[in-house]
Amino acid sequence: MIDLLLTFIGFMATCFAVSSTLPQIMKAIRTKKSDDVSIRFILILIIGLMFWVIYGIGKDDIVLILGNSAGMGLNICLLFLKVKYSIKPLKEDA
Repeated sequence: MIDLLLTFIGFMATCFAVSSTLPQIMKAIRTKKSDDVSIRFILILIIGLMFWVIYGIGKDDIVLILGNSAGMGLNICLLFLKVKYSIKPLKEDA
């Protein structure tokens, strides 16, 4: 019973964490602008999520694998939009 509850909590945490990227993606698609998104942030987040996926595979934890894979996918989408819609995607404001 505890394992089922913890799995449910893990999936809920994943839903909230992964969905946090959706408003930024939707805004970039709607406005066709993404200059206000930091490319460094996106890249570091993608790398961190990739390590979580690898860790989840090592632990055989489906919640970590699925959740962080979904997060990676959404942030790769955001990275694509950043490059597509930014005037100078690789130039960061200090």
